[in-house]
Amino acid sequence: MKIQRILFFTVLLFFCGFRLQAQEMPPDSTEQVPHINIFTLLNMPNYDGYTVTLHQSDLIKRLVDSYIVRNNMKKIQGFRVRIFFDNSQTARQKVYEIEAAFKELYPDVSTHLSYQDLYFKVTVGDFRTRTDAMRFLNELKRTYPGAYIVKDNINFPSL
Repeated sequence: MKIQRILFFTVLLFFCGFRLQAQEMPPDSTEQVPHINIFTLLNMPNYDGYTVTLHQSDLIKRLVDSYIVRNNMKKIQGFRVRIFFDNSQTARQKVYEIEAAFKELYPDVSTHLSYQDLYFKVTVGDFRTRTDAMRFLNELKRTYPGAYIVKDNINFPSL
């Protein structure tokens, strides 16, 4: 009975930790934010200066870390803004030039280069909604008048 109770509270703490992490981390859809797992969060002093000391197996910490790493590799359906596509002989060089110029203007926005169906493409951003992508597209229209929104698998946003 005592082992079941300890196991129950350990699992409960494990799942509550992800909730706390999601509430503590600021949302940022353009850049990967380092994740803080529940064990690191609990060891930080709170507003009163108190900390929580956990006595547990290292296996639990490794499982949480592997869960965080797997979540970072997931893709979800979302939107990006395509700023360039071309199939000319110089398209490959243009893709790298456009990416460098874009990163100078928007260093915090992710860029994605691809080659598909004989076209070199530069797509930027990771937006969960078309509204967010449209807002960014309106900002880009001055510099990239031919830009348009595409539906794509985007990087899983940080919580």
